[in-house]
Amino acid sequence: MRNKKTFFYIVIILTIVSSIFFVGFKDKNANNEELTLKETVVLGINTAKKWNENAKLTKLTSNDEKRGGTRGDTGRRYDWNLFFIVPGTDKQLLVGISKGVIDLEQELIGPKDAIAIELDDLKFDSPELLKIAKNRYNLRKGEDWATGYHFTLDIIGDKPTVTVFGIDKDDLFTRVNIDPKSGKITGAIHKVPEGGGLISIRAGSNTPKISKKGMAIKGISGNSDSLVAWGDQKPRAFNSAVQPFIELSNNNGESWNRLNIHQSIVNAWFNSNNQLYVATESELVRIKEPEDKIESILKLKTQIEGIDYTPNNNIAILSNGYIYTTIDDGKNWSKTTEPEPVMSLQISNSGSLIVFTNDRKVLLKNDEGWDVLKIPNEKKPSVLKVINDDLYLIIDNELWVHNLKDNRWSKLETNTLISRLIKKGNNLFGISEEGTIYLIDLGADSNELIENRLFSIQDKIVLDIENNKTGLFIATTPDYIWEEIK
Repeated sequence: MRNKKTFFYIVIILTIVSSIFFVGFKDKNANNEELTLKETVVLGINTAKKWNENAKLTKLTSNDEKRGGTRGDTGRRYDWNLFFIVPGTDKQLLVGISKGVIDLEQELIGPKDAIAIELDDLKFDSPELLKIAKNRYNLRKGEDWATGYHFTLDIIGDKPTVTVFGIDKDDLFTRVNIDPKSGKITGAIHKVPEGGGLISIRAGSNTPKISKKGMAIKGISGNSDSLVAWGDQKPRAFNSAVQPFIELSNNNGESWNRLNIHQSIVNAWFNSNNQLYVATESELVRIKEPEDKIESILKLKTQIEGIDYTPNNNIAILSNGYIYTTIDDGKNWSKTTEPEPVMSLQISNSGSLIVFTNDRKVLLKNDEGWDVLKIPNEKKPSVLKVINDDLYLIIDNELWVHNLKDNRWSKLETNTLISRLIKKGNNLFGISEEGTIYLIDLGADSNELIENRLFSIQDKIVLDIENNKTGLFIATTPDYIWEEIK
């Protein structure tokens, strides 16, 4: 009996010990899935030393991911990349760590003069360094391109430096440099918006007027009396869909009225009957005045990836591998499969569908499928726009036009190098590399190109252009520059 009791107690003790061991092992693995900067360095060095016993750390960065977790809020991240060198050589090793496990080892060739970082340089770990950045600059989690808090370790000014990334109180992308040996902040900068807004140059004047300053104006369209503008009121460096808006002006931009649409706008325009069409992220609607009633024309379950329209309101929409087209103001729609990944799509006045693929092929829709347009000199175009039934292409820095009806190519002689094309109804605008805007017209002879110089807009990021009898309207978005935090 006594032996049985002894055996029973031993079994219980072994069970408890096993449970403690299992829980401890499990908790250790769970903690190690998200690693601090120093934990990452130690794990990476152990791997690098197997590659070369002389390996030294030269750089480290956390990576963005969508695994959840703390997203750096505890000074830990799931994914890291480390770079190691063999001093005096061009040998480098990239080590990737994901959830506490080495998942990448790749040999690289790099500069021979890269400076090594020693473990003794890392007195402070990422949780402590994050606390320092938070206390000094009220640093918060990034929300856009770099989500949460991020960390890098690099040589800046010949000294090892840890940079903590986040956003400041004004939602500006921010980086704080800290000496990991002393814990002293050595610099802090944030990305400040510069420019942006709607620029208008009234007919007969060369003086620009800027409204909606600081906003990302993604588009501007108009007819003889009205304008519609859309974009984002509070854009950030990596997100221009923070506070989307669309506004209508019936006095050519003197005053604006907000439309009751709160989704991001893909495009908007007036048809020949002065009805306003608006494409949101997944729906095409028509605005009926004067009561501003919103009528749905096409509602999709997936996001609108591309859209084009003509003055006679032929419309083409790309969404989730399908192209939807209409030639009767949206009463009837045809649906065709996207032939291959598409960069942009165009539709002509006669209803011809044209796509510009990711590998820069031009495909023309026919009754049975798609034809590949043969490009002069077999070169790849960089830009494609369709006006009426003419295809305008920039090919090897030259402007070409192809007529769909007579299948004829013409090379257009230009006085300046056009790098971008923007179309608005029957108008085609060209923007030169130095920032001059031209209105491009073929004139009576399709071989004759007329370049009407409209305005020079250097150092501005132009997204859209409209030109009517009252003047020229230019939609711009802010640029973002690094500025020291004061």
